[in-house]
Amino acid sequence: MIPPRLHATLDAASAAMLVLMPHALRWPARLSRPLALAGLGVAAYSLATRYRQGPGSGLDLDQHRLLDAAQGAACLAAGLRETRPGPRAFLTGYGGFSLAAAALTSPEGPQGIPLPASATAEALGPDLMRLRCGIVNVAFIGAPGAGDRAWFLVDAGIAGSASFIRAAARARYGTARPAAILMTHGHFDHVGALEQLAREWDTPVLAHPDERPFLDGTRSYPPPAPEVGGGLMAELSPLFPRSPIDIADRLADLPGDGTIPGLEGWRWIHTPGHAPGHVSFWHEATGRLVAGDAISTTQQESMASAALQTPKLQGPPAYFTTDWQAAGDSVRRLAALRPRAMIAGHGPALAGADFQAALDRLAGDFTALGLPRDSRYAPGLLPA
Repeated sequence: MIPPRLHATLDAASAAMLVLMPHALRWPARLSRPLALAGLGVAAYSLATRYRQGPGSGLDLDQHRLLDAAQGAACLAAGLRETRPGPRAFLTGYGGFSLAAAALTSPEGPQGIPLPASATAEALGPDLMRLRCGIVNVAFIGAPGAGDRAWFLVDAGIAGSASFIRAAARARYGTARPAAILMTHGHFDHVGALEQLAREWDTPVLAHPDERPFLDGTRSYPPPAPEVGGGLMAELSPLFPRSPIDIADRLADLPGDGTIPGLEGWRWIHTPGHAPGHVSFWHEATGRLVAGDAISTTQQESMASAALQTPKLQGPPAYFTTDWQAAGDSVRRLAALRPRAMIAGHGPALAGADFQAALDRLAGDFTALGLPRDSRYAPGLLPA
């Protein structure tokens, strides 16, 4: 993705190229004059653009991108009609470049805190394992070889994850079935294999009561907020599924006292913000946290970061977060636990001093480090 500052630089270069290059190459006036006018137009609307989000006069970045796309399409169409090889190549190339720049430019997402690779962790104790399923994680709680109904699965990945999760469970537990599937929340990338696995294992599903409507077929999640920026995942978020699944026949509420039936030493903590009934799972004796999407450990708004798992501590995935006040409170609640190791819903597992210091910073200044620069769900909260 192209950040706004780089886009501004490309605009300046584009305007200069459109004005100067045709004259330098001594193209005929029928080409050089319209291109010079186009270059002056690019310069004019670029000078009128607010490349940084926030209040002010002039064009916002989305309006600017529409103008980029329009002039790029016009140049591409003119190039396809041009017979001279040089101008044809220039017009079609510049038109394609402008269309790509319009499509790939994204506002900056939440600042977050980049982390060194040394902050990542694979060994989380014998009874806790992270399994990556594409862009999302699931967790297994229970030592290898635990008996039937003696282990737990946390979340169920994206659609198509069932065989992957099943194979990992078989390698770790043989034919033993989980005691329950624990849900941090019900977004599409956490319930992809839920119905299939719950029925196959004849297993109950436990979730917070506020998440029930999204798991019993009665309510869809609110629309996403692609304006949060940060990359292609945010831009594509309007295409992501929001409809509820229906597992009402297997769904049960987590006990109100924070305990998890059959899972000694662990408790659940209500961490809303990303979703109304979002919960995280905490093992106090060992300081281990399964945070779900209350905290991310990669920039989930970016397709590249989501794919490469680049370590970066952030709040929840911004495009699906609908209550930023609650999200900040949840990050502070989890940071106050002083976790020593953590599995998040997205990104690598983290442990150690660098992770703990970053979590303290994120909780201490969530407005600057955790909030996006723009979101329809954060009126009055966004940083200037």
